[in-house]
Amino acid sequence: MTDAQLWLLRSVLVQVLFSILLGWVMLIPRQPWGAKLKPLLSKDFTAAHTDWLMLAFMQAVALGVLRVAPIAHAPLVAVCLIVGGWLNPLPYALRAFGINAFSLSGSPVQKASALLGAGSAVAITIGWATLVFDALKA
Repeated sequence: MTDAQLWLLRSVLVQVLFSILLGWVMLIPRQPWGAKLKPLLSKDFTAAHTDWLMLAFMQAVALGVLRVAPIAHAPLVAVCLIVGGWLNPLPYALRAFGINAFSLSGSPVQKASALLGAGSAVAITIGWATLVFDALKA
């Protein structure tokens, strides 16, 4: 297994576990003693939770492609998909706490969060485009 494949495998495993544990944490506000964590009940937080799982599965598919096809830029693909896979759901999670990370306006924290979210989407796009073009050349 190459380094890029190992990075993706580790990211997939940790990201799925993270999302499972996050699901348990999301149960806390539903308990009488967990009412202070109301943002975890928001649809935005549920979207982040689901997004982390979906992006982990996308990394798993990329790992499968790397295992069967000679991908010239495998390290770039792995880095882009891992970084994007972990950061892309953050705007949803932040919006649950009152930060609209989908808009490049407002406070410096909001602007930085929006740039982070946009950058993660660019990373995922670059990773998948590179993977597809390299796989089609193989």
